[in-house]
Amino acid sequence: MTEKSSRRKFLIGTTATITTAIAGYPGGVAAQETTTEGGSDGQSFDFPVTTDVLLDAGFETGNIEDLEQMEEREEPRYGNPVQETPSDEGELIDPDPITFSLAPTEDPAVYRDTMQPLLDNIAEETGKEVEFFPLNSYAAQVEAMRSERLHIGGFSTGTVPFAVNLAGAVPFSIQVSQEGDFGYRLWAITQADNDEINSVEDFAGKTVAHTEPTSNSGNLAPRAIFKDRFGITPDEDYEVEFSGGHQQSALGVANRDYEAAPVCSTCFARVADAGQLDPAAIKCVFASRPFPTTGFCYRYNLTPELQEGIRAGFLDYDYSDTPIAEQFEGRGVWTEIDYATVWDVILTIQEENGVEYEEGEIGG
Repeated sequence: MTEKSSRRKFLIGTTATITTAIAGYPGGVAAQETTTEGGSDGQSFDFPVTTDVLLDAGFETGNIEDLEQMEEREEPRYGNPVQETPSDEGELIDPDPITFSLAPTEDPAVYRDTMQPLLDNIAEETGKEVEFFPLNSYAAQVEAMRSERLHIGGFSTGTVPFAVNLAGAVPFSIQVSQEGDFGYRLWAITQADNDEINSVEDFAGKTVAHTEPTSNSGNLAPRAIFKDRFGITPDEDYEVEFSGGHQQSALGVANRDYEAAPVCSTCFARVADAGQLDPAAIKCVFASRPFPTTGFCYRYNLTPELQEGIRAGFLDYDYSDTPIAEQFEGRGVWTEIDYATVWDVILTIQEENGVEYEEGEIGG
């Protein structure tokens, strides 16, 4: 058993009125972004800046101040609200075993042992057996929760709204480090010695790598943010070439296969940490405010007792000294979040892109 902690109120009582003033924009997607003066966490950069400087400062992630500065929302701006627990006991489910899955990877079972401390604590708190349920696609994960075969899931950033709207998911938590680091940013990158590109406006007329159509930071976010903030529309002002992933985009820029690319900052950091590119040779011309990463959810019609036990298994323990923190960049603590508030930037991006919550469009 891991040591119990007190993390439930990490985001309770956040100040709802300061976001716009700090962001410097009246609303919309731009209000979620950092300016060239730096981020909401007080770090200051003069873009463009080489990515080694950003990585040394830990600017690939957000921090607790970013969470505290989010404007509280009673309802999501796009799509349906989270479903309420049914008052009719006949609509509740009380499964045994409880099933758990994590956002799919090339080998979904890779996290089975990593997540065991969490599963053990959920079992202790609920009195139920908890089984790891490997799934190999975002759509399969959403469908499994919709059909009540999956009861707890860690859904990727862009998939969370699909899980809410199609599968009755209740997002309640994200992972943070003990220092409060969370999430990732959209970085717009190019070669450090590329004198033709020093801003997103300079993407005009160039060939720019996006990752894949359903990716948030690799495609959907830049399509919304670049147009809203810079007046640059992908596919119109520059040619989009899909690379297949963030690693491919980062390496493609490093190897000069692409002139520029929007990438997930933490994905870029992993490529740099692996020694596959020199971050001093890559510059970032724009960095967004942080996006939430994997959203942890349970199905809305689990019994209240199971819901409470599941929340306790996540929120009442510190996993910093377990394989969970080792696997997830030191993020060994789960903190409570509100979907409408914390996913607002993602919902804004999906609304801007006309995303429809249908099974055929499910992506990460």
